[in-house]
Amino acid sequence: MKRWWQRRSLRLRLALWFTVVASVILSALTPVVYGLIEHRLHIEFGRELRIDWDLVQSHLEADAGGRIRWRAEVTAAGDPARTALWFDVWSDTKELLLQHWPAPEEEIGKALPAPHGQAESFYTVRLENGEARAIERPAYISGRTVILRVFRDESGLHRTLQEILIGFALGVPLAAVLAALGGYIMAGRTLAPVSAMAEQVRQITSESLSQRLPNPNPHDELGQMATVFNQTLQRLQDSFEALRRFTADASHELRTPLTALRAVGEVTLRNSSDPSALRETIGSMLEEAQRLNDLIDSLLALARVESGRTPLHLEAVPLDGLLSELRESVDVLAAEKQQTIELAGEAGVIATADRRLIGQAVMNILHNAIRYSPTGSKVRVRYFRREDRAIIEIADEGPGIAPEYHEKIFERFFRLDHARSRSEGGAGLGLAIARLSVEQQHGAIELESELGKGSRFRIVLPRDPSILKRG
Repeated sequence: MKRWWQRRSLRLRLALWFTVVASVILSALTPVVYGLIEHRLHIEFGRELRIDWDLVQSHLEADAGGRIRWRAEVTAAGDPARTALWFDVWSDTKELLLQHWPAPEEEIGKALPAPHGQAESFYTVRLENGEARAIERPAYISGRTVILRVFRDESGLHRTLQEILIGFALGVPLAAVLAALGGYIMAGRTLAPVSAMAEQVRQITSESLSQRLPNPNPHDELGQMATVFNQTLQRLQDSFEALRRFTADASHELRTPLTALRAVGEVTLRNSSDPSALRETIGSMLEEAQRLNDLIDSLLALARVESGRTPLHLEAVPLDGLLSELRESVDVLAAEKQQTIELAGEAGVIATADRRLIGQAVMNILHNAIRYSPTGSKVRVRYFRREDRAIIEIADEGPGIAPEYHEKIFERFFRLDHARSRSEGGAGLGLAIARLSVEQQHGAIELESELGKGSRFRIVLPRDPSILKRG
């Protein structure tokens, strides 16, 4: 049964559920509504009985001998022989004084029971061919106390209730059928956008990710689903474009040193008689091989960090000791360009970070600062606290970065000056690796830069290990 249900279309399942729910509601409401109608009809029937009782009492009198009779002054229209009222009058000792039955005697059947003698009561009397409802109350006729009972045939009430039951018996199944039809139509209209979306999705391939799903109403649930799906398509499109760019850039970057190696080798083969030329050629080939090796290492590091496979070894890292070690590592590079690296900061600043990853991020930014700063300039490194964060700030005196490139420089293989970067050994991966490494530790990299005014990179890291747990 479950498999059969799951193989049915969503439209049919919604229609069937709608039918079942509507049928249950109608079935539950039917006895309630019928009970209310029955109760109301009985109340109205009792009210009419009271009116009949008042009418009969007002037309009765006692004669000189104390017998109860119909008033003599009542017109012929009020004569009991022409009324449809059933009533009888009893003395307080339960002696029958007067009885009027317009119906034939055979419909009355056995003699009616004696009155109950209560102040006021309603009860049903069974006749030969039906039932009659009786009201019994004490009455005062010409100063005499009697018991007056008035009857009303209940066959009309029973017919009305029976017709109502027949109406419910026919109406509830009809309502269920209409609910099923209406639910099927409503489900079809509601799910029409889903069908349109599904048809559009079938046509989307990796070559047509720019297509978007139709979204006539972005405010309802289906519209929100289409919006989320379109956002997912946009992310997929961006990812595919980034992958294409990465493949193209990686191929280009790998081709450059390989082409250089091949060209140098071919030249050497043609002029292999000169030993000095051979030594120079081998040195050039080793330099290109090292550049190729560095590029591959950077690509592997980027892949590991981006995939999250690099394990984090979080610890309390004193920034003064870490940055002192890193400055010593790059002092040689800075000395080649007659640059100085100035290190300053607050005492006791500790960051919760992976020492190796954060050191790699700082080194990448320092290398860029040294590479792009002019000869004889100064690179300033500062570290300090800011609320619950530890800050590492690296400022250079380079050419600066235009605002429109502040985000792009963190993309892999992006370079502001392709020719100069390649000649100086840059592959455009350092800042991408730095950002991913910092963000993996729940940190961030901020940039302040203007053309002609240098650049200021700010690495923001947690100071409290609990911050990482909360993150």
